[in-house]
Amino acid sequence: MTDDQAPMAGAAHRLLAARQAVRRHGRDLLRNPDDIGAHMARLQASLALAGAEPVQGALADLFSRFGARDAQLKRTALLLARARLPAHASRWFEAQTAQTALPAINPLATRWSVLAHPSADISTRARRCSADDSRLLAAQAVRAFAAADQPAQNAFLHHCVTCHDNLAFMLARRALLKSGACLPPDWAEVSLQLEHTQEGA
Repeated sequence: MTDDQAPMAGAAHRLLAARQAVRRHGRDLLRNPDDIGAHMARLQASLALAGAEPVQGALADLFSRFGARDAQLKRTALLLARARLPAHASRWFEAQTAQTALPAINPLATRWSVLAHPSADISTRARRCSADDSRLLAAQAVRAFAAADQPAQNAFLHHCVTCHDNLAFMLARRALLKSGACLPPDWAEVSLQLEHTQEGA
């Protein structure tokens, strides 16, 4: 092995070790889903893997097992994972920290989750999202904003990003601005994400 090859071999070894740790702690959780140590160790190991999906999957498992009484545990886990999560997912997890446990089937789970299961396929939902659906969702979002219903607003923004629903976002944003509402920063972030999605299409 040359000097140039040594760093690559070391990185590959660390990646393999992280994958094995994620799987090992996943098996531990299947045996004992409420093992906090296994949840946190798995989350730490997932941070060594590429991309956001392993981290989000591990976090979704933790959030699906612990409720409002474990808000501090969930905040600590989210703090570890936040930098690796998409902005909309981070906001949704944040909104859930003081709530009851996520259902076993939820939109935050990924294929890396072992306790939670992803909701219906996002790409299928995106294809089935009609203009009428978008208008209905936009109207619901406007009502949620007026009622200061933050979880409903987070769910709407998450939908817009994951399903690339530019129409629903545009309709809701336009109606709110027309009413004189002052939109919080997350709306601007979602607007940017949707613009980048359109540019990459």
